[in-house]
Amino acid sequence: MAHKVFLLVCALIQLSTAAVEVPGKLVKSSSDGPFVAFAAATEPTCDGVSVYTTCKDCNNVLVCLGSTQSTKNCTAATPSTPFCVNGACSATYDSVAGCTPSGVACTGVGFYPDAKNCQIYHYCEGVDEESSVYECPPNYVYNAETTLCKQKIYATDCVTVKCDENKIFVSYGTSKKYYAFCQFENNVATSIQLLKCPDNCNFDGNSCVFKCPGTGNYAHADPVKYYQCYYSGAVLTFMTQSCPTGKNYDKDLRAKKVN
Repeated sequence: MAHKVFLLVCALIQLSTAAVEVPGKLVKSSSDGPFVAFAAATEPTCDGVSVYTTCKDCNNVLVCLGSTQSTKNCTAATPSTPFCVNGACSATYDSVAGCTPSGVACTGVGFYPDAKNCQIYHYCEGVDEESSVYECPPNYVYNAETTLCKQKIYATDCVTVKCDENKIFVSYGTSKKYYAFCQFENNVATSIQLLKCPDNCNFDGNSCVFKCPGTGNYAHADPVKYYQCYYSGAVLTFMTQSCPTGKNYDKDLRAKKVN
């Protein structure tokens, strides 16, 4: 009996520890500019004799083939492993070499997960601006639902985008808020854009669909419109309404204001 109690206490302690979520660390501000340069006294070169690989910079592998050489860009060739570490493409970057992950072109405002690396996430201040990049502590992964880092317990805790050439949009894990658009070249996903549904909308596999959180009026993506939620019998439903000419919907006041 005492042994069972001990195991139960240990399990509860593990669960409570795993439940603690922490913010990530800012590793690249949107004001920093392009990717941090590779920290080397001189650019790596081949010795002209041996066959081996080494990192040319943060994203490129230098392939030495005796008297000849070639370069492989990890970001273009294998988007899921865009960084060079120890002469090979990797999903994680080499901070010792002075590398930092790149920001992304923002598609909206607020926090966004990274498409390929579950240990980093982005904060966007405006559409088409470059994001600031945050990194979770070791053994932690980004939780898109809370915008914090949670302890990685299971392999499924690490969520990344799984591109599908047969689909226009793909989901981000099981999230109803985030989804992605993948662009392909020669059957390889070369570009992934993370997108976010507006408030009170869920991604249904094709688009963001409004869902009433309760009765009342709620903001529409079109500022001159709004959703009016009400019960029809026992079913919560909505109609899309338009503001009078010259007025926009104010989501904070839940009323129509003059432009």
